[in-house]
Amino acid sequence: MGVSRAALLGFPPMHLHPPARPEVRPGSPGDPPREPAPGPKSRVRVWLVRHGEVDEAFAEHAYGSRDVPLSPRGEEQTLAAAEALAAAEIQRIVTSPLQRAQSLGEAIATRSGGELRIDPRLGEVDRGEWQGLGRSEYLARWEEQAEEYWNDPAHWRGHGGESEADLCTRTWAAFEEATSGVSRLVIAAHRNVVRSILACALGLPYGQSHALSLDPIHGALLKGGESGWTLIRFGAGPEAGP
Repeated sequence: MGVSRAALLGFPPMHLHPPARPEVRPGSPGDPPREPAPGPKSRVRVWLVRHGEVDEAFAEHAYGSRDVPLSPRGEEQTLAAAEALAAAEIQRIVTSPLQRAQSLGEAIATRSGGELRIDPRLGEVDRGEWQGLGRSEYLARWEEQAEEYWNDPAHWRGHGGESEADLCTRTWAAFEEATSGVSRLVIAAHRNVVRSILACALGLPYGQSHALSLDPIHGALLKGGESGWTLIRFGAGPEAGP
C-alpha cells in the first residue's frame, strides 16, 4: 500500500509474551506437540490481520479484552489497510466486536463490497486480573508465574482469565465457520486471536506459539485445502494482498 512499516508504527508495540521457558516439573504436561487441524473441503485463502495502533493512553498496558480506541495513527493505518485490500476480491470479512478491530473490518467491507460479519468469539484474550496492568507490573507477574505456566501452558489460568485452550476452542470454532463457503476472506482481530488460530491450524504447541507476534496492522496469510493448512506469509503488511 506504499506505506513503510516505520511510518505506520508510531511507537514500539507492546508484545506481552510469557517469560523464557524454565525447567518443567517431572510429571507435568509441559508444552507438547499438537496435531494440525484438518483442512477445509474446498480451497480458501485467509488473511488474518491485527488491528491498528491503539491510543497512547493504553499502549503500555495489558488491555486484553477491554474495548480501547485506536490512536489517530491507528485510524490512518486502518484506512490504508482497507484501501490495500479493496481490490483483492475479498468475499467475506469477519471481525471482532471490539472497536479497534471492528473499524478495520467495516472499512475493508465498505471498500471491497465483501460480506461483513461480527463474531464475539474473535475478541481478544481475557487476561483476568492482569487486564489494565502497566508493562512493568505485568511482566513482573509473568516472571512469578513462569514455572506454573510452562508446566501446563494449555490450562494455566494464573491471572484468572482465559487459558490457552479456552482461547483456541472459541477462536477455532469462529475460524471454521468464517471460512465455510468462501474462497477469499479477511479476519480482522487481535494479536492473540491470530496467534491462537495459527497455532490450531499448524499444530503448534500452545506456549511456543507466542513466537507468532504481529505488529499492529500486520497479518498472516493462510492457504487451506483438503491436505491441510499452509502458512504462506507471516508478519507482512496488507500491501502483499491475499
